[in-house]
Amino acid sequence: MTSTRSVRSTAARTAGRVAVVAALAIMATSTVLIGSAGGEVIACGAVITRDTTLSADVGPCPGEGVVIAADGVTLDLNGHTLRGNPEARRGVDKVGIRLQGVTGVTVRGGTVAGFDAGVAIMGGASNTVRGVTARDNVNYRIVTGRNSQPEDIVPDVGPYCDFGDGITVFDSHDNVLEGNNVFGNGPFSGLSLVFDSDDNVVVDNEVHDNDVLNETPDGQGTVCGSTANGPVPDPPPFCCDAFGRHSQGVGVRLEGPGAERNRVQGNDIGRNGLAGVLISGYHLEFGANNGFNLVRANRIHQTGLRVHDSLGDGTEAYRSSGIQLHHSGPEFIHVSYGNLIEGNDSSRNFAAGIEVTGPTPGSGVMGVHGNTIRDNVVDGNALDGIHLAEGTVKTVVSGNRGVGNGRDDQRVEEISDGDIYANWDGVDGGDYNPSCGSNQWSRNRFGSVNQRCAAAEGTGEVEGVGPPGGARGSGMPFLRGRPDGV
Repeated sequence: MTSTRSVRSTAARTAGRVAVVAALAIMATSTVLIGSAGGEVIACGAVITRDTTLSADVGPCPGEGVVIAADGVTLDLNGHTLRGNPEARRGVDKVGIRLQGVTGVTVRGGTVAGFDAGVAIMGGASNTVRGVTARDNVNYRIVTGRNSQPEDIVPDVGPYCDFGDGITVFDSHDNVLEGNNVFGNGPFSGLSLVFDSDDNVVVDNEVHDNDVLNETPDGQGTVCGSTANGPVPDPPPFCCDAFGRHSQGVGVRLEGPGAERNRVQGNDIGRNGLAGVLISGYHLEFGANNGFNLVRANRIHQTGLRVHDSLGDGTEAYRSSGIQLHHSGPEFIHVSYGNLIEGNDSSRNFAAGIEVTGPTPGSGVMGVHGNTIRDNVVDGNALDGIHLAEGTVKTVVSGNRGVGNGRDDQRVEEISDGDIYANWDGVDGGDYNPSCGSNQWSRNRFGSVNQRCAAAEGTGEVEGVGPPGGARGSGMPFLRGRPDGV
C-alpha cells in the first residue's frame, strides 16, 4: 500500500502543522520586510509583502528561503536560484518559498533547490507558480539522518516530516501550477495536492526523476510517511501502524483527504518512483473524499524502473504504475471515486499503465460513483495495460487501446522471486472481479484480456482464463503468482 504523510492521527498532524506556523511567526518577528519594484538583493528568511524581483541568487539558507505574507504579490526570481542547506537544518521542515495564507500571489522564473520543499502554498487561494525549476528538494532527514527515527519524534509535537516535494499545495484551492520543471525531489512528490485542496490546475509541467529513496545515508528507513525498513517494533511506534515504503516518490500526487475537482493535464511525467500520477484514496465518514478529479492528456512513462528492486528482495515497486487510483491506509479509507482518466499515454511503466486497487468497495461507492477510464493509450507496460483489482466497482473502461503489455520477459525476470508479481502473466486489459462485476468495458482495442467481459464490444484475445490447473470456461482469471488482494 502507498505510504503517505497521513500515518499519524489527524490531531497529531494538525499539531505538527501548528508548530510550523508558530516557528514561522517567530521567524517573522526578527526578519526585515523586503520588497521593491526593481531588482532586489534579499537575505534568507525574508518576508515579502510587495512585488519583488531578485537581482542575485539567495542562499545557501539554513532555514526558510523566503515567505510571501501579503495578497497579490509577484515574486520574480528573474532567472536566479534560491538554495537551501539541508546540513544546517534542525527541527521542523523548511521551505524555499512559502506562500502563507495568501491569495492572488505569483511566483515565476527561477530555481528553488535544496529545501524540504521547493515551493509550498499553505492555505489561501488562487495563486500561480509558473516557470519555476524545483529540483533536489529532499527532506533533510534523508540527507542527514537527523530526526529520522520514531524515537526522535515526540507525540503531538514532532518534529514531523511534513515535506519532501518540489511544489506542494496544502489546504488551498484554485491555484495554478503551470510550466514548471520539477525533478529530483523526495521522498514524497514532484507536485502534490494535500489535505482539502480543491479546484487546482496542474498543467504543462515537466515532472521527472522524483524517485528519492526513503532512507538515511546509512540505509535506515525514516519517519517520512512512515518508517521504511527494519523490523516492526512491538508495539509499533506511536507514529505508524506498520513500516511503510522504501520507495514512495510520485510525479503528481493527489493525496488529500478532500482533494477534489483538480485538473492534471498536459504534463510530461517520467521516471518517478512509486507512481506517475497517484490519487491516494480516502472515503471518510465526514465526507473528505478524494474524488471527481480530471487526469487528461498526460504522457507518463518509465515509472518505477530505477527503484523497483532497490532493496534486492523484490518488495519495493510492484505498485509502480503510470496512473494509480490507490487505497492507502486502514479499512475505512478507500480508493477515490468519480475521477476521469482520459486521453493519457501511460506506457513503458514497471507495473501497469493504469491501475485501480484497494479493498472493497475498491474504486467507488456501490450504487453511487465509480471511475471512468477512457481513450487512453497503454502500451508496453511490464505487467497489465489497465488493471482493475478485486473490489473495483462501477468503473467504466472505454475507448482505450493497448498492446504489448506483460510481454517484457527480461523485465519480469528482473523481479525477485519473492515479489508478488513474479512470473506474472500480464494482459492489455485485466479485470480481477468475477465476470467484471459492475465494471463496464467497451470499445477498447486490446491485444489480450484476462476474461471475456474485458473484451466486450472491443478486441482482445482471452488469455489465462480458468481455474488453477488450466481448465477453461470459468470466466475467472488464472495467473501464475497472482497476488493476494490485487
